[in-house]
Amino acid sequence: MAHLSPSAIFSPSVARQQLAAAKDWNYIDSWLSTKFSGKTPPFERNNETLKALLALAALNESADEERDLFAKVESKALQDLRTNTEADPNAGILNQLEGALTPEGAASLNALSFLSVLLNQPVADTENLGRRIIDLQVTSYSLDQASDRISILEKQLNTELDRINNLIKDLESDAYQCPPNLEKQTTDYQRRTKALAAQLPDLKDRVASLSAATGIPGTTVEDVKTEEQKFKDMMAKVNVLEDEVKKYHGLPQDTDLARLELEGLRVELRDLTRQRDSMFEGLVERESPKKTRP
Repeated sequence: MAHLSPSAIFSPSVARQQLAAAKDWNYIDSWLSTKFSGKTPPFERNNETLKALLALAALNESADEERDLFAKVESKALQDLRTNTEADPNAGILNQLEGALTPEGAASLNALSFLSVLLNQPVADTENLGRRIIDLQVTSYSLDQASDRISILEKQLNTELDRINNLIKDLESDAYQCPPNLEKQTTDYQRRTKALAAQLPDLKDRVASLSAATGIPGTTVEDVKTEEQKFKDMMAKVNVLEDEVKKYHGLPQDTDLARLELEGLRVELRDLTRQRDSMFEGLVERESPKKTRP
């Protein structure tokens, strides 16, 4: 109980917390002792340091366990490979063939085996290897095309970004800044608006009194619209009358002379009609076949 504070004696919860912290510190001290060969460096002991060291120790133990697991798997795989090699009756023949290979043949065999492992092909079939290489080339070409498109898009985005930055600079320039006396002008406009609003009832009363004194009724917007519509109707009638008058264009202004001229035109029209009929009859007689007498 020497490691407990005086307050822990009278508070069970505080005592449990301090016991847990002491247990964690013992674990951290032992872990640091193993990592630093018994020479633990001095450091400040507080709750934040304890939390950080506990997290670090947990990660370290997890990494150690993972490393041990990988080591066991590699050792087991190597042992199985050696067992299979020793049990293989063709191992001696394969070793002799490998030893009899020329340097070029050994390099080719190593390249083929490396390519098979790289392409995840357990059996070094040249057709499958070629197909996989073609697939990789197609994938590489597609990735290159995508990379080019991304580069073009990046250039466009950079161009737009530069344009936006220039626009921001222009907007932040003095040309777009408010005048220094804007607040004063706004206050002045508000004061004038309030003054005019206060004078508006008085002005309305004056207009009403003047209208009553002169006897002229007040004109409203509806009256103006009505008069405007009447004016438009009158203009339409004027246009119709002008069209009617244009029909008599060229006649004398005197009524009797106009009637005589109209009668002369009618006589001329009848003569032209008779002339047309006679010409048509002559044309028909000339074109019709003549009958021979029996």
